[in-house]
Amino acid sequence: MTPARYSSHITKRRQPMRYALSAVRSGRLPQKFLAMLGITATLLAGPGAARADEASAWPTRPITLVAPFAPGGSTDILARVVAAGMSKVLKQSVVVENRAGAGGTIGAAVVARARPDGYTILLSNVTLGSADSLYKNLSYDFIKDFDHVAYLGAVPCVLVASKSLPVTSAPEFFSYLRAHAGQLNFGSSGIGAASHLCTQSFLSTGGFKANHVPYRGAGPMMVDIMSGRIAFALDTAPNASSHIQGGKVLGLAVAADQRIPLLPDLPTIKEAGVPFEMSIWYGLATPRNTPKEIDHKIYEAAQVALRDPEVLNAYRSLGASVTAETQQAFLARVEADKVRWTGIVKQAEIEPQ
Repeated sequence: MTPARYSSHITKRRQPMRYALSAVRSGRLPQKFLAMLGITATLLAGPGAARADEASAWPTRPITLVAPFAPGGSTDILARVVAAGMSKVLKQSVVVENRAGAGGTIGAAVVARARPDGYTILLSNVTLGSADSLYKNLSYDFIKDFDHVAYLGAVPCVLVASKSLPVTSAPEFFSYLRAHAGQLNFGSSGIGAASHLCTQSFLSTGGFKANHVPYRGAGPMMVDIMSGRIAFALDTAPNASSHIQGGKVLGLAVAADQRIPLLPDLPTIKEAGVPFEMSIWYGLATPRNTPKEIDHKIYEAAQVALRDPEVLNAYRSLGASVTAETQQAFLARVEADKVRWTGIVKQAEIEPQ
């Protein structure tokens, strides 16, 4: 090889991009190689460019909304109502997937591990904030590992009692509960569930004492209230209302700041003499690092869905309230309620599992 040709060979090897550009300008490269250069340039641009394109086009396929509790409960019902409303707005199917177990933490962990692309969303609720004080080896942080995107509203708790008790009203029940301190049993749908922590907070506020009996779900708990095996419970309005309206349990009061249309004859617990109120809020959360553009689209879709007459009617039938809330205000709510509910867990001396 002559010195000139050797020098040219070295230049091609040491400066491939410069050589390629020169070849492009002179028209010496075939189209197949030009296509390869285009792919290489896209790869060199990094994942940011691809994610920006994905975010701009989102959604291009069905979205999974993970409901971290069993079918039939208030979380599941609300998830399906919201999914139907958002499907209409986004022009894509929003499919509810139930991933129940361990107080909702199994479903939450699924979403925390999901690709942050907007196609896996968590239907979160207030109880998930206290999960790290209930479970020793939780694989995620509820504040840090999620983008808390949209507030969906709240469902109040309702105080129900067995008809076998010698009471007919909330004030009578409070007197009976005080007179039998530590003798009555209350039920919940599981240790650390909304019904458990709501009742513990109520007992603490009113200075009452009662014994906790956990169940695997609200259904079996209600059966035992009907039969008189346990005395009372505080459960969400959607779970309690059908049993109250069917005359199977005694509805006493609602833990809301005002009476609710679903059960208009029931006073608030505060009206009945105990300064207590507690509702279970629900929201949408995405895995951490989901593009802000996608989070904003989810937020906007939720706001439009919550104004849909069909969604509003469904909310009314659940006893749920709808209040518009910014993403920043929702995050502040999540952080504040994490402190509040973790405090309830500690006050109740619940041992982490």
